[in-house]
Amino acid sequence: MRTFHRNYLAISITLLGLACGQEEDPLVEIRQLHEEGRYAVTIDQLRTLVDRDPSRVEAQFLLGSALLLSGNGGLAVWPLRVAARAPEYAIEGRMLLARSMLESRTAPDSIPVIDEVLELEPENIRALVLRIEAYQATGRNEEAIADIERVFEIDPDNLPVLVPRVTALIAMQKIDEAEQAIEDARERLDNTDQEVDPTIQAMLCIARGLFAHEKGEPEVAEAQYVECLEQFPVFPLVVQETANFYQMIGQRERAIEILEKAFEESGNSVFRRALADRMKRFGEVQEEERLLRAEAQERPSTSSWFTLANFYVGRDQFDKALEAFDHALEISPDPPESLLFAYADTLVQAEQFDKARSVVEKFELLELRDLIIGRILLAQGDPIGALASLEAGILLWPNNPAARFLAGQAAERTGDFIRAISEYRESVRADPGRTRAGLDLAELYSLRGNHADALDAVKRYMQANLGNIDGMIVGIRVAHKARRYGVASEGLKRLSNTPEHAGTAVAEHATLLGEGSPDGAVAAVETVEESDVDLMDPVNAAALRALLTYLAELAEHDKAGKRIASAVGAHPEAAVFHELNGRVLSAAGKSPKKARDAFDLALELDPKHAEALVGLAELSAQAGEVDAALALYDRAAELDSEDPATALAAAKLVLGASRTADAQERFEAVLAENPREAGAAIELARILAEQGKFEASRDYARWAGWLRAPEAEETLAWIEGLRAQRGEGGDAPAVSE
Repeated sequence: MRTFHRNYLAISITLLGLACGQEEDPLVEIRQLHEEGRYAVTIDQLRTLVDRDPSRVEAQFLLGSALLLSGNGGLAVWPLRVAARAPEYAIEGRMLLARSMLESRTAPDSIPVIDEVLELEPENIRALVLRIEAYQATGRNEEAIADIERVFEIDPDNLPVLVPRVTALIAMQKIDEAEQAIEDARERLDNTDQEVDPTIQAMLCIARGLFAHEKGEPEVAEAQYVECLEQFPVFPLVVQETANFYQMIGQRERAIEILEKAFEESGNSVFRRALADRMKRFGEVQEEERLLRAEAQERPSTSSWFTLANFYVGRDQFDKALEAFDHALEISPDPPESLLFAYADTLVQAEQFDKARSVVEKFELLELRDLIIGRILLAQGDPIGALASLEAGILLWPNNPAARFLAGQAAERTGDFIRAISEYRESVRADPGRTRAGLDLAELYSLRGNHADALDAVKRYMQANLGNIDGMIVGIRVAHKARRYGVASEGLKRLSNTPEHAGTAVAEHATLLGEGSPDGAVAAVETVEESDVDLMDPVNAAALRALLTYLAELAEHDKAGKRIASAVGAHPEAAVFHELNGRVLSAAGKSPKKARDAFDLALELDPKHAEALVGLAELSAQAGEVDAALALYDRAAELDSEDPATALAAAKLVLGASRTADAQERFEAVLAENPREAGAAIELARILAEQGKFEASRDYARWAGWLRAPEAEETLAWIEGLRAQRGEGGDAPAVSE
């Protein structure tokens, strides 16, 4: 409403000018504001002008410039695309367009745009320097070096490219040449008559430390980083790179100390945010939250509250996230659409769909509206409608990684895995770190046996998300399936080096062995028992769970009982140990009451312990108490919605009780949330065939076939036999097509 009144006032003033014969082009004032560096205040008026006349190229150019220079690089792309097509903005429009692409993390797309500038002006130094940055951002260091040499040919005294030459050579492992480049840079900086930007000096200092580290001289490297820190004690690049160095060599506390000191001395929020990022990597969630909340409360800004909101979104704490968004919106009377978009997206995740739609109405950009509407439809279980809306947004914003990822999710939920792969690929190409598209792409490729592309996808994801646990686990599984055992082993080693995930690493290793051969259970047990993890520590419960599972498979129930008894004795307050005790008792065929008591005790300690609810559900199902079991399964599924096993078990239980309609609904719900759950597709194929719905039945059989389910061919043959028996036979398509 605020924007409407402001725009209405602008229109009224224009009409008044017309009436007085004194019309003035609104761009005159906007140009003046831009000269004063006041870009953000012009955005709304420029959007109004662009909406009124999209062909007015200067308005598009100024809008793109205002968005880019006010920190909205991603939103600047589209008006700058329009402006760049006009001859008068062929150079500057494309330069700003390329910069906006770099800032919105779509570096590969920026290179062709810069190429067009250089076709028009082959000796444009700014364009060459920008392309060097783009080449380095995409790992194309040899081409970056070629452009650096070209810059020196045109401008032998150019200083900004000295450090990129060093870092490119280091990245290419050309150590001798990098050393020479460092000496050349030092000499040029010492002897130049130009005023040297301190940033260049700081970058060169850090590059020398990086060079020594890559050369295998850790003591020299450390001395260099210390020297840099002494010269530039509160320079963000130096402080953060020095902290990274100490983290890399295993001196975590020193890294934290450097960041804390820089924050104390400068008060610069960038250091507190860097500390929070480091806590995130360490898995120290409470400390990360404390730092982010302190920043938001002590230095309230749209950005600080937005960052805190994003923290809560990442942990599915939507109530807290929305509270933080409310603070951000209070501070920003005219919030940027990026903030409104994130707010609406969080409302969707919190299932506040009506409120999300009301926020969408405030969006000026149609593509943002389409993307959120698509998100809403997907969350409401309408993947076909979601795809249609997302497609509309993608037409206007084809390089939006989140939109492409969501389109991939929607495509999967319709069973169109080929389309899903295409969308995930586009998301990864646009920005491999923005979403988990790289992991989904890797998993789909792996399902189809396309191991090379699977490994490449997960590699690209991990390069953009260093230390990400989900990425490590997917990478380990993909590498193992590809029989790249060395790669899998290295991944397990990295995972185990994080203390809080050492138990997960052991559990993953045991599971890979346990599923890999007839003697896998024995190998799995040996792996856990020979590991260094403390199985009495609840943080390593995943490893203990794997051990107990394979001991049960080997019928070594007494040994399992002793193991879990020791764990319960060491930590009687740990719900997970009581739940595992219930598992051991149940597997050994002991009194169901004792197992039930163990599960009940786990729930007393932790009412949200989903695995204990599953254990109770299984006991109820064994006792023929179908409704009681279903209630327990449903409670567990609500607590752990990402694991399809619980919902699938409930659906099978209902089917076994001959409640076919209920079973069908449950299998459809499983597949809607977990489209790679081939078992649900097989069951739906059989249920629908029995109802005479053969086309839909075959679709589900093909769905399972694409996922390489071993029962798919047999199921399709059964469907065709049933069709023939009922006089409706015909040629059956290949199951995996």
